[in-house]
Amino acid sequence: MDEAIRSRLHALTERIIDTTHAASSLVEAEEPDPEEVARTHRAVSDIATEYGELLQQVPEGERERIERSHGRKVIDLRRMTARLPQKQSGQAARRAADAMGSGQPFLFSRDPPKSIEPPRVPTVKRGSEGQLRVGGEVEAWCGTCGGMTEHAIVAMVDALPKQVICGACGARHGYRTAPARGKTPAAPPAKAAPRQTREEVESRRKEDARFALMKELAEATEVRPFVARERYKAGEIVQHPEHGRGKVETVLRGSILVRFRDGLKSLSTL
Repeated sequence: MDEAIRSRLHALTERIIDTTHAASSLVEAEEPDPEEVARTHRAVSDIATEYGELLQQVPEGERERIERSHGRKVIDLRRMTARLPQKQSGQAARRAADAMGSGQPFLFSRDPPKSIEPPRVPTVKRGSEGQLRVGGEVEAWCGTCGGMTEHAIVAMVDALPKQVICGACGARHGYRTAPARGKTPAAPPAKAAPRQTREEVESRRKEDARFALMKELAEATEVRPFVARERYKAGEIVQHPEHGRGKVETVLRGSILVRFRDGLKSLSTL
């Protein structure tokens, strides 16, 4: 992979982490600042656009790996941002119920189309030039959800979506606007992903672990305020007045090790 593209992907990862941090703080806030919310929505939109542009520049043999690493992070970020208020006709859009009981919120709730209704014309979010693009959004039929939902475009063929990922359940499938009527021929086996170096594997593991921690902290519902002299268990989420939320990793005699967004901290319990 070209060194310039590799550098831009690294910078994009840092932007995703920073934006996720900002979004999780707004999700935790009782009354988030509307300007901060709008700024976060714009940042997520810019990240999705840049990811789509970078994916087109990545060699074809490495695109699947980038989709698994960066594409997944972009989708998780958009799901988290969907929990924030969004303006529609001058009013904040209502928050939809959890999709299919998965615990992941979705922008809008939709009923599956009835058989007597005519096919729905999918709505499309296009690029600045009015064209569909990788990283953009399109409304498509999701067999898992059983209806039309917003999907992220991850692959294009001849200016049309080829592969999409459902924003409600996370299922990846071919783009379609109606239920499949019959079985389609099995897709040819995917090519084996190129072998990664030990440094790349370790870097990706650390990025995934940090991103998963931020997501867990943002979505935690049982959070204990940190108070010295109290007892804690590994796995508990605590709220520290200086470092914010963190997850207890190790309980020692007289202290605990807590993983915060800014790293591992030792807190005295004496």
